[in-house]
Amino acid sequence: MEDASPALDRIYSDIRRESGTPLVNLIYRHLATIPGGLEWVWGCIRINWGYHGLQSAAAAMPTVDIAAALPAALWRIAGLNDSDLAAIRALVAQYNLTNAANILAITALAHVARNPACWSDGVVLQWTETQDEPPVAAPSPLPKLDELSADMASLVYFVNGLGEEAQPTMVASLFRELTLWPGSLAVTAALLTPLAQSGELARLRQQTTQVAETIASQLISSSRIGFPPPPPAAREAVLNALDLFRTTLIAKLLPVGQILSRALAPA
Repeated sequence: MEDASPALDRIYSDIRRESGTPLVNLIYRHLATIPGGLEWVWGCIRINWGYHGLQSAAAAMPTVDIAAALPAALWRIAGLNDSDLAAIRALVAQYNLTNAANILAITALAHVARNPACWSDGVVLQWTETQDEPPVAAPSPLPKLDELSADMASLVYFVNGLGEEAQPTMVASLFRELTLWPGSLAVTAALLTPLAQSGELARLRQQTTQVAETIASQLISSSRIGFPPPPPAAREAVLNALDLFRTTLIAKLLPVGQILSRALAPA
């Protein structure tokens, strides 16, 4: 990825390889800005569960029971052809796959970071790349918010803030990616607005957080090796980041992605 050091590039490549997608989700890119943060989080994931273990555990996460299938004519009127819709379906599916695994990992590691009783002396964060998994190419850079038109940027912030009491401090990458197909973001806004106004988005976010906490406790109990202490100087920053993403950004984006998948399903 842009401006990544060799050490970070190794982790980013491993994240893509392990997840089987081109994504390096925002939580990992944010942790990379905290000295030692990404190394601790990704190392704990790799030595204790592996990403495939997280994906298996994510099968127990709730799925949204909202019938949201939209007619193909609506998407066409919004300016999207079959090729566009196929690309958007694949993108949303990748986010759903990784968000379900990531919220379990960061929920478990938030508990670990908060509780010294979970730390183990002598645990070393050493892992090697999985050679039998093919490398996944890095994606194109995300659209930059300051390069969008005023209307498009306003719509991104509107959708990002749905279901929140105040505008989140970070913008979900999925919404930035949807700006590549402006009509898809407009439809997303129309689809999610009544769910936010009714309180349903907030309820789904809370449900996702609660279920993730239950599954995360099981992951901690089944860890293979254990957890070294988080970097002392970065512990508070890492914990704040994990809590932010597990209770807001990912907790909302997982049900939102499921709703979009249903809306995008071929008729």
